[in-house]
Amino acid sequence: MSYMSFEFFILYFGITYLLYWVFPKKAKWTVLLAGSFLFYLFASGGNFVFLILSTVIIWAIGLFIQKLNDDFQEKKNSLEQSERNSLKTKYKSYKLTLLTVGVILNIAIIFALKYTSFFGSTLNLISKNICHFYYAVPLGISFYTLQAISYITDVYRGKYKATRNPLHLMLYLSFMLTVVKGPIARYDQLGTQLVEGRKVTSQNVIFGVQLVIWGLFKKLVIADRAAEFVNNAFDQNAFHSGFLMLVAVLLYALQFYCDFSGIMDVVRGLAQMMGIDIPKNFERPFFAKTICEFWQRWHITLGEWIKDYVFYPVAHLKPFMSIAKKSKKKIGHYYANLMPITIALFFAWIVNGFWHGLELNYIIFGLYYFVLMALGFIFEPLTDKVCNKLKINRQGIFYGFFQRIRTFIIVICSMLIFRAHSITQLKAIIISFIKTPDLDIIKQGASNGMGLTEEDYIVLMVGFIILLIVSVISEKGIDIREKLSKLPFVFEFVVFLGLLFITIIFGAYGEGYLTPDLPIQIFR
Repeated sequence: MSYMSFEFFILYFGITYLLYWVFPKKAKWTVLLAGSFLFYLFASGGNFVFLILSTVIIWAIGLFIQKLNDDFQEKKNSLEQSERNSLKTKYKSYKLTLLTVGVILNIAIIFALKYTSFFGSTLNLISKNICHFYYAVPLGISFYTLQAISYITDVYRGKYKATRNPLHLMLYLSFMLTVVKGPIARYDQLGTQLVEGRKVTSQNVIFGVQLVIWGLFKKLVIADRAAEFVNNAFDQNAFHSGFLMLVAVLLYALQFYCDFSGIMDVVRGLAQMMGIDIPKNFERPFFAKTICEFWQRWHITLGEWIKDYVFYPVAHLKPFMSIAKKSKKKIGHYYANLMPITIALFFAWIVNGFWHGLELNYIIFGLYYFVLMALGFIFEPLTDKVCNKLKINRQGIFYGFFQRIRTFIIVICSMLIFRAHSITQLKAIIISFIKTPDLDIIKQGASNGMGLTEEDYIVLMVGFIILLIVSVISEKGIDIREKLSKLPFVFEFVVFLGLLFITIIFGAYGEGYLTPDLPIQIFR
């Protein structure tokens, strides 16, 4: 089920939105639940049972953990300090056991459904017809599983109390605007908003529509048009010239960003029309100066999830902290403290790779960033000394420009790893980069076999320029929508009506642009 389809806008969101508008505040969440239930049921069919299973698991375990939290709070004031500490340790052990069971069960579900097909195929390569594990992966399972794990973990940490209504959790996990492609919102970020019911205001509607139109522009005008070139370049059996593949990789970065961020703008805009704030998932990532900053701007909610539920817990494990403490005298405080960080970084990027899929290129993608980040931390003291000795102004414009270009090149290389169908294709593309560039391949328009005409290239260029201008203005801290809202309504209306017409006229849709979505593993 696509968020860009007529069926979604009219049959699902449209009807749900109208009912949400007219229902009283206390009953609004039931409208969202019914709409999300029907949307997921029709989009995923019988796989809805796995979403229910995850909901029941985290609801029950959350209540058990909450009961232990409440019992400890009741008993602790009547106990001596030593008894209180003993009871705390005992309850913490119980809670940790429950949390572990909940996490393992949710991981087991996603592993069984998402990865058994891969292992079955691998075994059949070794010896034919050993097994046949092929399951239809439930819609959005990678997203709602991470939300489920974050919920019970936050209840364990005492961040908020467990909800007693399982239907509230069901709505949180299955909400139609986040279940397919995220973002990965925490329960206190999204769940509470969905349950309490938000007032629909005219400003929310106007701002939401603006964001939807902007998202559609990025998705239909830029991403889907660039996808024609990218898919033809990567999916054809013949390997092309280095210049063409370089253009394909650059266009893939543009496609990937505009596709994913465009859809996020659409769902955030639709939610804003209901008065619901969905967390941002992108914050102009290609302006980043470092890899760490890039991942603070790209797929933000996934990065924050991995940081809070993988990186920090691993880094603070007692064995790793003990090793760091014992090593301080031998290798110094900096490198001793870096040891648990590096280990945690490894696990974080392995999880990132596996989350996208079990294909080898996704694992290499994760290890690629791990190695670069680890080397960056290891050589940071040396880098500081060199810059100080050469009197390089690291706060200056030129150094900042160098950082952005360096980070952009690193990211583009990772995009190539991510997009390649196989290691064989990846090697062939890298080798093709050193071949004689065939500059005429782009000039040939549709005759080059990449599916785009000269007019398409012009539209892509103009769309990119508009995107760049808006991004630069936003990067300077200027809220364009806020500025427009202060202008006369006629001018504001003309600006967004013009953007809507551009999207309708130049959007890449219809029979000539029936291109497949981005790799499906990303969105499941």
